[in-house]
Amino acid sequence: MTQAPTHVTDCALDRVRPPEASTRAAGPVIAIDLGTTNCRVAAIQGYNPVCIPSERMEGSPSVVALGPGGRILTGHAARGQQAANPALAVWGIKGLLSAPYGDRKVKWLYDQLRCKVVRGDDGLPAVVLGDRTFAARELAALILLEARERAQNFLRQPVYRVVLTLPPVRKEDPLPQIMSAAAGLAGMHVERTISEPTAVALGAFGKHKGKPERTAMVCDWGGGRVQVSLVRYAARQCQVLGSEGNVALCGAELDKRVLDLLLRKLPTGVRVAGDANNPAALYRVASAAEYAKILLSTQTETRVRVPFAATVNNQVGDFDVMLSRQELEGLAKPLVDAALKMCEQVLSQKTMFPGDVDEVLMVGEQCRMPLFQQRAKEFFVGVPIYVDEPGPSVVLSAARLGSSTSTPPPSSTAPRR
Repeated sequence: MTQAPTHVTDCALDRVRPPEASTRAAGPVIAIDLGTTNCRVAAIQGYNPVCIPSERMEGSPSVVALGPGGRILTGHAARGQQAANPALAVWGIKGLLSAPYGDRKVKWLYDQLRCKVVRGDDGLPAVVLGDRTFAARELAALILLEARERAQNFLRQPVYRVVLTLPPVRKEDPLPQIMSAAAGLAGMHVERTISEPTAVALGAFGKHKGKPERTAMVCDWGGGRVQVSLVRYAARQCQVLGSEGNVALCGAELDKRVLDLLLRKLPTGVRVAGDANNPAALYRVASAAEYAKILLSTQTETRVRVPFAATVNNQVGDFDVMLSRQELEGLAKPLVDAALKMCEQVLSQKTMFPGDVDEVLMVGEQCRMPLFQQRAKEFFVGVPIYVDEPGPSVVLSAARLGSSTSTPPPSSTAPRR
C-alpha cells in the first residue's frame, strides 16, 4: 500500500506579506548572493560592509527541505534533514532558475537531486515536497527570506530593501524578473541587481595595484557553474565586455566525478550501503568526497572514511578509501582546460590576447584548487592573478554598492552574444 505524502503544515512564505509602497525607501539596504551551494547576506555596519554570519559560518546552505511534522526548513536545518532523507530536500535552486524544465544544460542537477522534479506553471522546474509543489521562484524566496531574517536579527531592525547579485545575463533573459518576484514573495523591494563580475571588479578596485582604469578577466568557478567575464572598470564604473558561462563545468560536476572514482576504488565485495533501510548512506559518502576535494587544495593525500556506510560480505562496515591530489587533478584537468578555453573565446571576441588584460580576478570555491591557479598562470603569462576570498567577496562588494541608493548603479549589463 502506497503511503500518503506528508502534509505540509508550516511554510514561512505563508506568513509573509508582499512589500508595501510605504516601505520602498525605509530602513537599510542589504545585499544577498544566492549561490548554488550557499547563500550569503551582507550589510553596512558603520561605514564598512560585513558578511552576516550563520551559525558561525559566513553563508547558509541553499537548501530547502521538508522536516518532521510537515515543517518546511531552510539553511542548516534543511541540510541536516537532507542528510537524513535526501528525497525530501532540494538544493541547487539557482540552477533550477536558470533554464526551462527539461533543459539539458542543467541535466547534471536533475541527475543528482533525489526529490521529485516536475514542470511548473511558469515553465521552470518545480519540486514536490510532501503534498505541496513549490515553484522555483518559491524555493528561491524561501532562501531569500531566511537571509532577510538573519539580517534583521543582526541589524535589529526591519529590512525591506535588497540588492541581488546575478550572473551576467542578456536583456531578454528572465532571471532578473524571476529573482525580483522571489524577493517580493520574501517581503522585499529590489533596489537593483548587480552582475557578479561587476561586483568582483568594483570590489577589487583599490585593493589590487594597477592603472586607474583597467581590464580584467574575472574567473568565477563555483558549485553551480563556471563563469568567465572580461570587464573594463574604474573606481565607480564597470562595463562587461564579454562573458561565457557553462553549468556543465561546475563544482558539483567535479564532486560527482570524485564520488564515481571513490566508488570504483572499493575492493571487490564492498559496496555502499544505500538501500531502502539506509537511504542516506550514499549522501554521506558524497559529502565526505566533497570535503576530501576541499582538503586536497592544501594536502597531497587524504583518507575518505565514512562509518557504517558500506557493506562488506553482507555485513555493515565503514567506507574507507584513500584519495590523492594527483587523482583529483586528473579528474579536474578537462574542466580546467575547458574553462580556460572559454577565456580564450571571450578574448577572441574582442580581438584580444591573454597578455592584453591587466589582471585576473578569481573567485568561487573551486578557484582555490592549485591546478586551476597553475594553469591560469601558464595561460595568462606575466599577468598578475589575484585569488580573492571566494565566499564573501561578491556580496560584500554588492553591499557597498547598494549602500547609497542616490548614486546611479554602475553598468552591469552583459553584452549581446
